[in-house]
Amino acid sequence: MNTLAEAFRLINNIVRIGQVAEVDASRARARVQAGDNLTGWQPWVSARTGTSLEWDPPTVGEQVVLLSPSGDLAQAIIVTGLYKQNAPSDSADEHKRVYPDGASITYDHVKKELVASFPGKVNINITGDATVNVGGNATTAVAGTCKVNALKIHHNNGNPVVTTGHICHFTGLPHGDGSSTVTAGK
Repeated sequence: MNTLAEAFRLINNIVRIGQVAEVDASRARARVQAGDNLTGWQPWVSARTGTSLEWDPPTVGEQVVLLSPSGDLAQAIIVTGLYKQNAPSDSADEHKRVYPDGASITYDHVKKELVASFPGKVNINITGDATVNVGGNATTAVAGTCKVNALKIHHNNGNPVVTTGHICHFTGLPHGDGSSTVTAGK
């Protein structure tokens, strides 16, 4: 074996650029095509894997960097997120996350604007208290029915809201009655 040629091969393999060829999400491993070489099942780098966890496996065709200790591709780790023509950056001011179904979360630090767009259902689960403070105007637009379930509703610290769902004990007909659970002010 030519030791000089082997040394050059190992040096060339320390850092390689390739594309993800296959992904095994259950094992957190992927195979990368780097030139004529197809790696074995190698781990990829994640932003966090301790008590704080971020799970975001690479996708087939994604351009990545292989870091191989001593130039041995069998020991390579995959570093994701290398930009290429099919994934250009939109703006230097935005932090943007786009998902395969079209959902996106964008924060523009110059405009101080957060935009979240979801093509499907959104659930927000909070086990403690929640407060929303709006320094400007707020608009809620609902194409369907808007339901609010609460033990009590206080709107502008007002008086009981009059409802017509109370049945009169004398006439048996509904009549106006001040609610004990819903209040509203002007």
